[in-house]
Amino acid sequence: MKLKKKLLALSSAIGLLLVILGLFAFKTDLNSDRGYVVPNDSWENLKVLPQDISKDSLEFLMNNYATSLGVKCNYCPAVIKKDPTKLDFPSDAKIEKEIGREMIKMTNEINAIYFQRHFPDPKPEQVNVFNCVFCHRGTANPEKYLSQMGAMYKTYDPDRDNRKEKFQEEMGK
Repeated sequence: MKLKKKLLALSSAIGLLLVILGLFAFKTDLNSDRGYVVPNDSWENLKVLPQDISKDSLEFLMNNYATSLGVKCNYCPAVIKKDPTKLDFPSDAKIEKEIGREMIKMTNEINAIYFQRHFPDPKPEQVNVFNCVFCHRGTANPEKYLSQMGAMYKTYDPDRDNRKEKFQEEMGK
C-alpha cells in the first residue's frame, strides 16, 4: 500500500512538472523585442500616419500590424547601430518599413473607395473596415496562399445568386 502511494505521489509530481514545462514552452522570446519603447508624443519621420497621433493610438496600430503579420515589434524598424538592443524608429534603413507605409496607403484607399460611402453622413474621415489581417492572416508574406486563391473560389455558376457580381460590374462602369 505504501508503494502505491509513493508511485502515485511520484507520478503526480512528474505530471505537474510536465504541465509547468509545457506552459513555459509557449512563452515568447522576450529578447527579440528588447528595447521596444515607443518614445513620446513627438514623432519623427511619420510619412503616412498623422503627426498628431497619440501614443496610445500609435501603439494600438503597431500592435495590430504586428499581430496581423505574425511578427514582433522589431520587424519594421531598424536597430540602433551603437546599441543593437534598441530600435531606431525614425530610421528608413529597412525595406519592410517602406512596404508597410505603402500597405497602409493601400488599406486606407480600399476603405475610402469601397466602405466609406456606406457610412451615414456625416462621413468619418477615416474608416477602418478592411485591414492587414484580411490578406496577411498572421503571416508576413502571404504570397504562397494568395497565389492559390483561384482554387479557393467556385467557378461561375449561372444558377446561383450573382447579384453581388452584377452590382460590382455596374459600379465599375
